[in-house]
Amino acid sequence: MNSFELLGRINWIKIQYTESGTCYTKIILGKKKPNSDEYEGFPITFFNTRNDNTAEKLAEQCKVGDYIRIKGKLGINRFASKNDDKVQQKIDLTGWTFTQVAWDSEQNKYVDVTEQAA
Repeated sequence: MNSFELLGRINWIKIQYTESGTCYTKIILGKKKPNSDEYEGFPITFFNTRNDNTAEKLAEQCKVGDYIRIKGKLGINRFASKNDDKVQQKIDLTGWTFTQVAWDSEQNKYVDVTEQAA
């Protein structure tokens, strides 16, 4: 299965449109490395689809610093570099869904923001 689930903080966000008008939002999701004070960033792209406007909703509802949980898919993009005949590979992360989360100190875990308000 080529799916992933990540929970982290939005470090960067940008909404864009293709020439045909399709909306997509790119983010960098920061996640703390286990047993370390270091962070790593995951570039993730969300697209609007015929069924929903996930990319627009993400850009409207979230901002830098927000914690979110993301579910999505992994893909491998293969390409030849201009100066080299070798085929390069890049892992692409495409988000399907997102949920805003917040730390609940009583439960000692992250909970969905909608759950916290209930």
